[in-house]
Amino acid sequence: MVLLTPTAWRLPHWLVALGSTLALAIYAGLVQPREIAHYFAARPEVSQAFADPNFGRADALILVFSTLFLAPFAVFVAVVLLIFAVAALGGFVLPVVRWFSLPDWMATTSVLAVVGLGAWAQSEHWLPRSLWFLGILARAWKIILA
Repeated sequence: MVLLTPTAWRLPHWLVALGSTLALAIYAGLVQPREIAHYFAARPEVSQAFADPNFGRADALILVFSTLFLAPFAVFVAVVLLIFAVAALGGFVLPVVRWFSLPDWMATTSVLAVVGLGAWAQSEHWLPRSLWFLGILARAWKIILA
């Protein structure tokens, strides 16, 4: 009965639903991962990466290896820090929310909204670097698999 009410879903339910939807979209051809990877690998700022005939392939392999093994830890640390920051800021906002007689979850929601707006406002600083890294990673995969 829980599966028929998405409002009662927990994290594993949502992960399975999103993963299944993505797998079906890839199978149906709505999402084409190879086209996305080729787009990022062909970006002009990374088109000459790993072009060294002697060490280009080794550098690409080191980048992919490092990313595969260090990225989960980095993502975990970032998520823990984000949860800590949201919880701490939510604790500061909680008395104000209670003063307005609103539910306690409004404090967390308002802090998440402010954090999201802050990330969007600062996207000119982090978005180009993120797109560059995706491009260099796609280029490294292309070099390794070629």
